[in-house]
Amino acid sequence: MHEIGVLEEAVKTVERIAKENQVDKIRFITLEIGELTGYMPVFFEKYFPIVVEKRPVLKDAELRMKIVKGQAICEECQSLYNVMKNEGCCPNCKSRSKKILGGQEFLIKDIGY
Repeated sequence: MHEIGVLEEAVKTVERIAKENQVDKIRFITLEIGELTGYMPVFFEKYFPIVVEKRPVLKDAELRMKIVKGQAICEECQSLYNVMKNEGCCPNCKSRSKKILGGQEFLIKDIGY
């Protein structure tokens, strides 16, 4: 379960940004999580209150998440498809040869003051 460590680093980054901008209170954080990262959003939801409880600037912050679909283009037939939904296999020609276009990101997308 890498979610706790990743979440801890994201929270530290938000704390640093808040300090640099002289912000006393963060209302929300939006994380953009690609479904191909392997991260389980349920763990971010579960552990967020614990990670922020002793951080005054984030204590009452809300965690928002935007899940980015894992999209790929088939290198054989050029079809665009969802990697997770199709278990990594092109639904058109059944090839596993692909170029990933999205779904591998993990970003702090937005911070609400």
